[in-house]
Amino acid sequence: MSGGGSQLESLLPRESLLWIFAAQLVVLLPHSAHLPLWLLGGWCLAVYWRLEVFRGRREMPGRMVKLLAVSLALAGLVLTYRRWFALEPMVALLAVSFTLKNIELVSRRDALLSLLLAYFLAATLFVFEQTIPYALYGILCVVIITAALIAQQGLGSARPGRALGLSAKLLAQAMPVMLVLFVVVPRLGPLWAVPQNSNSASTGISDSMSPGDLSELSKSAKPALRISFDGPVPPPEQRYWRGLVYTHFDGRSWSEPDADRGGLWGRSWQGNRGHGRSLRGEDTDASERPLPAVGPRYRYQVIQEPSNSPWLFALARPHSETRGVRETGDDTLVYKTPVASRLAYDVRSWPRDNAASDMQLGALERRSHLQLPARGNPRARAWARARRDEGLSAEAISDALLNLYNRRFTYTLRPPTLGDDSVDEFLFATREGFCEHFASSYVFTMRAAGVPARVVAGYQGGEWVEQEEYLLVRQYDAHAWAEIWLPARGWVRVDPTAAVAPERIRDGLQSAAADEFMQDSLVPLHKFAFVSRLRLQWDMVNYRWYKAVVSFDSERQQGLLRRILGEVSPLRMALFIGLPMLLALVCLFVWLKLSSRGPALPTSSRLYLRFCQRMAGAGLARNFGETPGDYARRIERELPRLGPMAARITSAYEKAAYGDDEQAEKQLRRLLRTFWPLRLARGGLRHTDSPTEGQSVGQ
Repeated sequence: MSGGGSQLESLLPRESLLWIFAAQLVVLLPHSAHLPLWLLGGWCLAVYWRLEVFRGRREMPGRMVKLLAVSLALAGLVLTYRRWFALEPMVALLAVSFTLKNIELVSRRDALLSLLLAYFLAATLFVFEQTIPYALYGILCVVIITAALIAQQGLGSARPGRALGLSAKLLAQAMPVMLVLFVVVPRLGPLWAVPQNSNSASTGISDSMSPGDLSELSKSAKPALRISFDGPVPPPEQRYWRGLVYTHFDGRSWSEPDADRGGLWGRSWQGNRGHGRSLRGEDTDASERPLPAVGPRYRYQVIQEPSNSPWLFALARPHSETRGVRETGDDTLVYKTPVASRLAYDVRSWPRDNAASDMQLGALERRSHLQLPARGNPRARAWARARRDEGLSAEAISDALLNLYNRRFTYTLRPPTLGDDSVDEFLFATREGFCEHFASSYVFTMRAAGVPARVVAGYQGGEWVEQEEYLLVRQYDAHAWAEIWLPARGWVRVDPTAAVAPERIRDGLQSAAADEFMQDSLVPLHKFAFVSRLRLQWDMVNYRWYKAVVSFDSERQQGLLRRILGEVSPLRMALFIGLPMLLALVCLFVWLKLSSRGPALPTSSRLYLRFCQRMAGAGLARNFGETPGDYARRIERELPRLGPMAARITSAYEKAAYGDDEQAEKQLRRLLRTFWPLRLARGGLRHTDSPTEGQSVGQ
């Protein structure tokens, strides 16, 4: 093997190797964010070994060394990933193959295979992220990989300027074809699905809520949702984007009964046999319930940022026909898999009004929404029993509790730490809290008074972006509120935070807690107006990018083609694709024709060439290298009848070409207008063998 390798070594000079390693490094760097770091270390070791072989300090690794390297890499993958059939292990396996190829990189065939793997690995970047920076970086990867391919051709092709310049030119020439294919190639779904890594860190709303959880989100200005409306936009006080419903309380934290949320997805698909039956009096799927005869009040599209959680966010009573989106009996939406990348889904909502409801709360559902720990928070329980013993209705108890909040409580992003009896300490001691403190204490107290209640978590509000007409909801808009069951109205939203800080609901968190908002930031960028404007402009760019490129699915493709073609038919599609290609080929042909002509000749030279062509047609062509004067004298010797005119044309040409005489150029043009040697050669000259200026030669 070493002998064969030495023979082929000349095929991969040092410059070619460096280009290959540069392309590999550029592709691997962004993957270091989600792939194990030992893989990057393994690549460095393989590159070091290959360079040592090039310097003659080591031999190419033998079969046993290769087997050991493959075994160590596979063992590393097994120890790193518990589940093999997932996205990250598959990409890591491709990266391992890509890395190990370096220890047998000896021929151009090996280099070609390595660079083709680099193209595949660069494409996997977009499985994790589809943002503009990743797109630009992907283009950079393609340019460098193509330059590395060009560098394998030899004859100075590895020079950086030549390789990168030709690579960029090839990419620019491929851009029109890429755009046409992007528009016309059918947008097919994947032939198979590889699940995302659900163990990665999630952002945003969690599947449980403890005091202080949502106040942590108030420190993040990252986008959570972007919502565009088809029709009216709800006012700020109705912008409650519900995502989760918490019904179980363990004395400190609220959570879903199905803590992993997998049961919620299964329950939604299997008919909502818990919530669906008791809430609507029927054992049917939540998405199959009869929709109101009156049209939806709000139609909108939500673009949700990745959260690695399956729950989605929408207004109350949502209905979505987006593939993979399902409704639950809790009036929420869930997706079939954790949302690992940006997801767009369409929603129609019918927010409930104050009209009577025919829904009933079953016994099982009532017990679930009255559940409380056996002990704890005795003062809150006593306050609730006292209100119930007074004979107050559910609405009256709610009003009394809201009045208590309104008179004595403070809304703050820095609530004090609470102990075991968190509700008692909040209601009767600290009286300072964030939205989850108010929602949690309200639902606990209402349950203690015998009123079914639950906590709802999601986002509230959002910033209206006038230029693009969409609502931007950030992580600091995370919010928790309550719902209570009233027999005549069903589930009714009650937001205790609005009783303490109505400006939080009307104007947003930044207005309600201006002194505390983003106070922990190292650099308070939100206080600088121009920075806020730049961030908003960047978000608008990302919004346009997602709407135009990332979310360009088959439905949008068909709509665009119908707008362009009127009707999508095979003939029109063929014309739509063929005509631009034909036009491009014609333009390329014309450009090649014009570029092959060389520089344009001066007018006097073009006129003299016309004279030479006419003389060649008369049987006396100009010899190669023959001067105009010698040519005129030869014409006079061999064709005496043309000699005088040839002499005058030659004299005018020399004055025009070398003396820059405009009058001589005009004279040359005038003489050629009457000079036709073929007629003269046939005896067409009648009056004299020496025509003077102005005579018509050949008349």
